[in-house]
Amino acid sequence: MIRIYASRSGACCRLLVTGHAQGGEESHVICAGVSALAGALALHAAASCRHARYHMAPGEVFVSCPHPGEGFALVMRGLCEIAKSYPDQVQIVQYSSVDDKIETM
Repeated sequence: MIRIYASRSGACCRLLVTGHAQGGEESHVICAGVSALAGALALHAAASCRHARYHMAPGEVFVSCPHPGEGFALVMRGLCEIAKSYPDQVQIVQYSSVDDKIETM
């Protein structure tokens, strides 16, 4: 199971993605999609924000950035769509946002 914890308050965002999709042929595609979105946010934050912190390892991506621009909302929309399509594999555990409300499960 992939678990996603995310928050945004004002211009500051945090994202933690942990775990792996399990079983089935589609699990590799699900992991790749989630990893690509979270990794892209980490690299975008590192390139565009000097106060960004991130960590990427197998089964875990963490990003903290005071000014991610539109990247955070875009990545969260993608992650929420994956979670809706594969609820047995991806769970949005926490998503709180003051600025933009994205409906999750």
